Amino acid sequence: MKFIRQLNKADNDAQPPVNKPVPMRPKVAIVPDDANNLVDLSGVARKLGVSKRYVQVLVRRQVIPAIRLGRRCTRFDLDGVMTAIKQFEVNRG
Repeated sequence: MKFIRQLNKADNDAQPPVNKPVPMRPKVAIVPDDANNLVDLSGVARKLGVSKRYVQVLVRRQVIPAIRLGRRCTRFDLDGVMTAIKQFEVNRG
């Protein structure tokens, strides 16, 4: 026994056509918030162009500010890190 339902073309019940794929879209558009510019250890290392281990050394020496959320969870305010690094800029002239 087969059950076949005929599709009524006049019925607009907001269903997509059967033979076309349905596009995947998020229901709510996620807008990045620039106010919270927290990055992890690898993000800071990538931004500064150094290794992750050297970023850990800079944190231990208190050269750059770090936000500790736990024993292994450290986040960095990227604007604060760049401000701290700018203090060590050498002007050649």
